[in-house]
Amino acid sequence: MKPLLISIILLFVQVSVWADQVVNIIPQPLSVVKGESSFVVNSRTSLVFDKELEEVADYLLEYLPLDTKKQRKNNALRLKLDKELGKEEYKLTIHKKGIEIRGGDYGGVFNGIQSLLQILPPEVYAKHAEFPVEVPCVEIKDAPQYTYRGFLLDVARTFQPVDEVKRVLDYMAYCKLNKLHFHLVDSPGWRMEVKKYPHLAELGGYRGGDSPLHPIYGSFFQKYGGYYTQDQLREIVAYAAQRNIEVIPEIDMPGHSKSIGTVHPDIRCNYTPDTSYTNGMDLRDVWCVAKESNYQLIEDIVKEMVEIFPSEYIHIGGDEVSFKWWKECPDCQQLMKEKGLENAAQLEQYFINRVTDMLAKYTKKSMVWDEAVDGGLLPTTTMVTGWRGVKQCLQTTEQGYPTIIMPSSVFYLDKRQSPHEKGHSSRQGLSLQTICDFTFEDAGFSDAQRKNIAGIEGAFWSEIYLSNISPEGRFSDYLEYMLFPRLFGVSEVAWSKSRRSYEEMLQVLQGSFYDRLSALNATFRLASPVVKVEEGKIIASVEDGSKLYYKDIRTDQECEYREPLDAALAPYVTFQSRLMSGRSAEIGLPEYYTYLNPECTATSSLPFRENRSLDRCITYKGDATSTRAAKAGDWVEFKFKEVLDASYIKIITGYKHLFRRLIYNGHIEVSYDGQTFEEVGKLSNGLFVLRPQKGIHALRIVSDGISDAEEYVIIQPLEIK
Repeated sequence: MKPLLISIILLFVQVSVWADQVVNIIPQPLSVVKGESSFVVNSRTSLVFDKELEEVADYLLEYLPLDTKKQRKNNALRLKLDKELGKEEYKLTIHKKGIEIRGGDYGGVFNGIQSLLQILPPEVYAKHAEFPVEVPCVEIKDAPQYTYRGFLLDVARTFQPVDEVKRVLDYMAYCKLNKLHFHLVDSPGWRMEVKKYPHLAELGGYRGGDSPLHPIYGSFFQKYGGYYTQDQLREIVAYAAQRNIEVIPEIDMPGHSKSIGTVHPDIRCNYTPDTSYTNGMDLRDVWCVAKESNYQLIEDIVKEMVEIFPSEYIHIGGDEVSFKWWKECPDCQQLMKEKGLENAAQLEQYFINRVTDMLAKYTKKSMVWDEAVDGGLLPTTTMVTGWRGVKQCLQTTEQGYPTIIMPSSVFYLDKRQSPHEKGHSSRQGLSLQTICDFTFEDAGFSDAQRKNIAGIEGAFWSEIYLSNISPEGRFSDYLEYMLFPRLFGVSEVAWSKSRRSYEEMLQVLQGSFYDRLSALNATFRLASPVVKVEEGKIIASVEDGSKLYYKDIRTDQECEYREPLDAALAPYVTFQSRLMSGRSAEIGLPEYYTYLNPECTATSSLPFRENRSLDRCITYKGDATSTRAAKAGDWVEFKFKEVLDASYIKIITGYKHLFRRLIYNGHIEVSYDGQTFEEVGKLSNGLFVLRPQKGIHALRIVSDGISDAEEYVIIQPLEIK
């Protein structure tokens, strides 16, 4: 048989097999009816589209290089507007002679394109589509459950370059999410250029080095950060719009304002705060409600924002306001008396109502976090983002507020996915199953309350992001690991009236989407390996075909897992699986998470809170919290009753999951004789791992400078093996 003929036969077999695959679409459509034949897309297939759809046609051409010069009757892919379809509704039809996508509007056609891409081979996501491509005949009819399907990206805590923001927009588009809640301004940073006040971004966009903002979150010995110019923001808005995504900017006010308060101190209340416990740092993070100049400043900023963002809404925050600062402000207290305000929550609402009225002058509406309605003075036309919990979402929908449902226990994708992996604290972990199992019925929403649900939003807060950027400089790696596959779950809750179970979703992901994520070179999380001990051996296994590895924390060496290990290794080894661009969490047996609890005493030059004293550390019941920040020369000492023989000691200052409220500029000293101490190493992000070669009488944490840009330090119990 001739080589050319063999190649043609093999290609025919390949595309035919692909055409026989089950049609899996995420989020799950309303209707999928598969035909009995197929259509072959080739280099002569023409793209025909209504003139209003040129932008979406250009988007499709990035993934599928079709012929735009000829408009064939057959062998064509047609994009058409259909007034009989609703907003964002679409109908995708693949028949023997071509493909047609009809949409009720631009967004409907775009959504149809996303479903088509999911039917095509995975290589299309790498923009390496090779013709011919055979696709199964199918008819899909679909429309979203909610018009607001959002994702919050926090760039205030960790600045992300424009290309990385675009990458997130692409991921949103693949999931048919249509609102980017762009968290631009918070205490850690100001990320938006304001031409009238350039110092807000030029100074407030950076931390460390010569910046007036002290470093936080794990990048302590360099200047870091960034901000977006107005031209870059317009570029992001345009990129999003092509992908049917509206960008809703947020400036978090009146709290979460440490960055602007530091570089523009006039926004703060008119009194001198006590900084004796903060190494002289003014940590006030609220706008003064009583200063008229503040409202002029805000309006100046708003004027520039509305020229950049065409969105209907601007999010103005309102969460986690430290009312203690207003209680010390004579001007704010006087304003409360003049306006007849009963408490600080109502004072906050006075501020928010004034900003809302200001936005109305520019035909914009305000969005706020759910705390902002607690005082009872906000009109029920205010859009609320319900983050604190399902309880608060039930309350705001009961009160008549249109509410974006995003309780942190279900939709915060910065939370760890299982109890022992990286991410923000979560009792059992916020897994894909947590999202798939969420229902409004089980959550207790009545029919009346459900009428006030405006949509669904997932969120990624980026405190932990900065310290998890991979050594090779791949900025998206940690973010992607936290998003995928959970973002698919968020999209299905937001879009689909009839949703998959967790088991069904996992099957679809493994069968149809892991290879698509790999084509995108996107990191994704695999299910954790199953690890157990049987007959004196550690046995690890996976069910997804991934390859297993194990690592010994005593040596930090990693090996491929090929056969069962001795059970004596259980306290020291973790296991991880890898497949394509995916990886699992590193997990261990219960013995790995169990530590020695030797009897010891603890003393310190730092004062500690009565209810969170160092006794919590030496009884191994929890962390200890000081009453002030550490200074150079401060120390914490652990002295063991008996000489400690250990192979591994992890010393942790700050939170376990987050590089914050720690001693970042410091070192560890060890005493081997109970009398003299010698330095054994420097703290790195508040941490140090000691692998002693002989018995230890005592160890000491010593601060070599200021502890952190915080008002206190946390000390964790020693982790000893």
